[in-house]
Amino acid sequence: MKYFLCFFIGLISSLSIFAQSDSTFYVFQQELKELRTQRIQDSLKMDILTQELQYLLYKETEHTNENFEKIKAEEDSLRIQQQLHQINSIKARTQGAPVIVDLDTIFRIYANLGPYNSLERARTANNKINSVIKRTFYNPDSLKIKNTFNITTITYNNEVIVAIDELDALWANKNIDELAKQQHQLLNDHILQYRKAHSVSSKLKSIGELLLILGAFAFMIFVVIKLFRRLKLFLLNGTKWFKSGIHFKNYELIKRSQLNYFLDKTFILLKFLIIAVLFFISLPFALKLFPQTSRYAEELKDLIFDPIQSLVNSLINYLPNLVKIVLILVLIRFVLKIMRYFSNEIENEKLKISTFYPEWAKPTYSIVRFLLSIFALIIIFPYLPGSGTIAFQGVTVFLGILISIGSSSAISNAIAGIVITYMRPFQKGDWIKTGDTTGIVIEKNALVTRLKTINNEDVTVPNSSVLSGATINFSSLGRTYGLSITARIDVKYTEDEAIVTEHLLKAAVQTTGISDRRKPYVFQISLNEINATYEINAITYEPKNMYFIKSDLVRNVHKVFKEAGIPLSSVQFVSLEETKKEL
Repeated sequence: MKYFLCFFIGLISSLSIFAQSDSTFYVFQQELKELRTQRIQDSLKMDILTQELQYLLYKETEHTNENFEKIKAEEDSLRIQQQLHQINSIKARTQGAPVIVDLDTIFRIYANLGPYNSLERARTANNKINSVIKRTFYNPDSLKIKNTFNITTITYNNEVIVAIDELDALWANKNIDELAKQQHQLLNDHILQYRKAHSVSSKLKSIGELLLILGAFAFMIFVVIKLFRRLKLFLLNGTKWFKSGIHFKNYELIKRSQLNYFLDKTFILLKFLIIAVLFFISLPFALKLFPQTSRYAEELKDLIFDPIQSLVNSLINYLPNLVKIVLILVLIRFVLKIMRYFSNEIENEKLKISTFYPEWAKPTYSIVRFLLSIFALIIIFPYLPGSGTIAFQGVTVFLGILISIGSSSAISNAIAGIVITYMRPFQKGDWIKTGDTTGIVIEKNALVTRLKTINNEDVTVPNSSVLSGATINFSSLGRTYGLSITARIDVKYTEDEAIVTEHLLKAAVQTTGISDRRKPYVFQISLNEINATYEINAITYEPKNMYFIKSDLVRNVHKVFKEAGIPLSSVQFVSLEETKKEL
């Protein structure tokens, strides 16, 4: 029983364990199934994530490539801009190597290509072109543009003439294709033009045209010589104008022999001048007929006609300023004519202005004319050709300094002349004494005063000397108030004073030119050791004859005292003095 109970319990336990194991197996199967399902789902998710990651990586790679291309394009653009900047800076300092056809530059090469510099490339291109143009036949279709090894070339019958790369295009500010087409067209046109110009028919045509030009030139020279010969004969023999020279009224300006000599020289000069003009006009046309001399024709044409054209253009451009100058001069001249008319009217006393004397008219007009001329020059100066140049201004300043230094005395005399004019100390025809000179005024101008002495001496006195010293005018008051003619004598004290005075008055009355409107009078001047000094004063209204009147007065004094038996110790001549107004 005991063993059965144990077996039963063991069996129950085994069944329980088996049941439990079967349940565990089932659960395990379920879990494994779920795990497989989850694994499949995870695998699908992994595939989805992998695809998404690959898509993201593709997008990132594509974006990176775009950024790379953009960066590369920006770098290329920056590089091109830097190259263009360098090229533009170099262009200002270089002219490039010329590619030449028949002494005519068709284009220039600036850039280096590989180991070859621009000069070597241009020299090679020139040699290739010369070999092409010297061939017997030339086919324009054989001149082609080809692209080989990333370089564009221009070839003739597969022979490279010139190569073009990106740097050449940058120098020309074009792309490679445009530059290649342009140079291809230029080469083709110049080669065809060269072959046409050097053909036999062209040479024969040029020779014929040259002979025609030479014949026309010779014919024009013949016509000019004939024309001047007939013109000379017509002027000297066929007209009445020059048969006996040139006369002006009754004066013979030019004699017949002088006129013949002048016309001969003038006609010779004009003939050579016209022939030279015809020669220099014909020469460029003759040189231009042949390709070898055509460039000399252009140089000669520029040498002859450029200065003429420049002169004509300068004259045309200067016309507005010239019109302004002419208008200013016409206006100033019109104003001066009006002022001159009124000056003459005032000087001739036809027009009278109070406090303005007639003798002031001419100097006033001269002063105003001078000031207006200076004013006109100041206005005109900016319109003169070359007035703005440093050289013109320097020469003007230099001349101004020379004039100011050299004319200092002249300016002082001119200013003194103006002051004398308006002070009116004397007039023309007055007898004056300035310094040690006494004479009649025969001329008074802006710089000097001219006097004629009693001995007919012509004395020129600077106005500055007249103004700086004292001037005695014998005529200004002498004509109206009378001029006192004096003579002094010394008489001993033994002679009666009244008798001496009577004899002096008697001598004055006997003198011709002494006026009886005002009686002569006697001054007792001084008392000396053994004699007394007397002075006779006789009035005359003829100051122009004062020297003769004084001489007669002295003679009469001597005569009267001699007849009276009164000895004279001395007779002194003294300076003439004007009588005072109150006398």
